[in-house]
Amino acid sequence: MNLFVIRYAEIALKGSNREWFEKKLLHNLRRHLDVLGKHHSWKIHSRMLVETELDATLVAKVLSQIPGIANFSLAVQETHDLEQLGKAVQTLAEGYLTKHPQTQTFRIQASRADKFFPLNSMNLSAHLGGAILERWPHLKVQLKDPQMELGIEIWTQGRAILYLEKSPGLGGLPVGSSGRMMSLLSGGIDSPVASWQMNKRGAEMVYLNFHSYPYIGEESKEKVIQLVKHLSRYQPKTILLVVPFAEIQKEIKTLCSERYRTLLYRRAMNRIGNRLSFKYRTKAFVTGEALGQVASQTIENLTCTEEAAQFPILRPLIGLEKSEIIKLAKEIGTYPISIQPYPDCCTVFLPRKPETRAKLEDLLAEEAKLDLNALVAQAVAGVEVLKFETSLEDRFF
Repeated sequence: MNLFVIRYAEIALKGSNREWFEKKLLHNLRRHLDVLGKHHSWKIHSRMLVETELDATLVAKVLSQIPGIANFSLAVQETHDLEQLGKAVQTLAEGYLTKHPQTQTFRIQASRADKFFPLNSMNLSAHLGGAILERWPHLKVQLKDPQMELGIEIWTQGRAILYLEKSPGLGGLPVGSSGRMMSLLSGGIDSPVASWQMNKRGAEMVYLNFHSYPYIGEESKEKVIQLVKHLSRYQPKTILLVVPFAEIQKEIKTLCSERYRTLLYRRAMNRIGNRLSFKYRTKAFVTGEALGQVASQTIENLTCTEEAAQFPILRPLIGLEKSEIIKLAKEIGTYPISIQPYPDCCTVFLPRKPETRAKLEDLLAEEAKLDLNALVAQAVAGVEVLKFETSLEDRFF
């Protein structure tokens, strides 16, 4: 039976509503692990525990991708008996030293929630360190950056846990604790990274994609589906809305000034998002825009496009360079999907000389040439809804 102890950081700083955040994280934890198989998960002493016979490596992979978890350890459970604790520490050290025979330095990191335990944290560390040195006298205690670090936590009711290392989690807040938001997801590099960053801040994503068939092929849509499947590992349940956008683009091309096309596309997307936000109860839009990266992302153009949105537009990448965004995309695994050579809807009827500093009154005059209400209603009526509670293979491999 494997036992994992899970720690959180930012949640621990919450005040009277801390318990609500803890329940949200425990709910997400259970939903993610349910995909793997049978497990028992519960909260104790500002920690969460998972007990399971599932493969430890696979469980660790899942835990590393759940927002809200600061770090976790594969642990063993013992009583408060000092002799038993000494033997347990030696067993853990033996396993580590077998794999890392060149180890020369170590330390014991002890903490106690049970203040009735006879030794304080410092004395307990010294006592267990003595058990290590008794067996391996060549080792040296090193408090800063040791090669081997063993942890022990003394809990109430005669319980103690011991572990060898802390594996990093994503940190942040549990998905759903900051509400539900709508991500305007293209097939590019930026918007998946922006969505992931908002997942880490506790936002549950509803993904909104605009598809311009027949001007772009079904491969473009499949690429977005792959991205959403990959991103679904960060939240227990995921919805993708695919909007037919070709008719709106045709009307804009036919009736409106060429240099405003991209901005008119984006304003139309926001209008469609407005209507869908009420249905799916989202509280904000999330985009992958970065200031000055392309013509539509100057401060003047961003101001003009967001005027059409009835909800806040959150831009977590706004101050990042492209190289920084690419680095993040590689870290979270979306980069190989995003660089597949299938264009998104924004490449359709691209203007030769796009406007870089638009004025709102000019865009409103262009929109007056369109029957926007009818076009938006037609697009909303044609939305395709895809729901992802993916299989283990889709989600984690």
